[in-house]
Amino acid sequence: MYLAAQSEADHYKREMRREQEEIITVPDTEAAEIGEIMSRYGLEPQEYGPVVAGLRRNPQAWLDFMMRFELGLERPDPRRALQSAFTIALSYVVGGLVPLLPYVLVSAAQDAMLTSVGVTLAALLFFGYVKGRFTGNRPFASAVQTAVIGALASAAAYGMAKAVQAR
Repeated sequence: MYLAAQSEADHYKREMRREQEEIITVPDTEAAEIGEIMSRYGLEPQEYGPVVAGLRRNPQAWLDFMMRFELGLERPDPRRALQSAFTIALSYVVGGLVPLLPYVLVSAAQDAMLTSVGVTLAALLFFGYVKGRFTGNRPFASAVQTAVIGALASAAAYGMAKAVQAR
């Protein structure tokens, strides 16, 4: 996520420099583009003409308008990359503790494995339910879907580990 957020910020800066250069070098073409954008919203030239004139008088507003309405880009939050990195790291630590904690607390390996499977499935059901509630989806369907996908991924990882161990 850190790299994705950083790439998004870099892309925005590149496009902003390009758009700024176009406003300076070909202002009439850029002004015509404002008209094209406004006409997509059903406005006539006499209606959007004053908006175009107003934006031409305010280069920063003009640039912001073009970034948002021509290119569909919003200014990225500069803290997003670090927040994303921290969130992902914390999620990996907490998520990794769920299946591993039974091995710390249960002395017999077989019992620890069964406990780990149960605790992990319960966590997947819980988080799937919460995800469903927050996204507006059916919570129980989301819980089952999350648990099934998580169980299949865990089974695949377990199977690969067993295959490597057998060699």
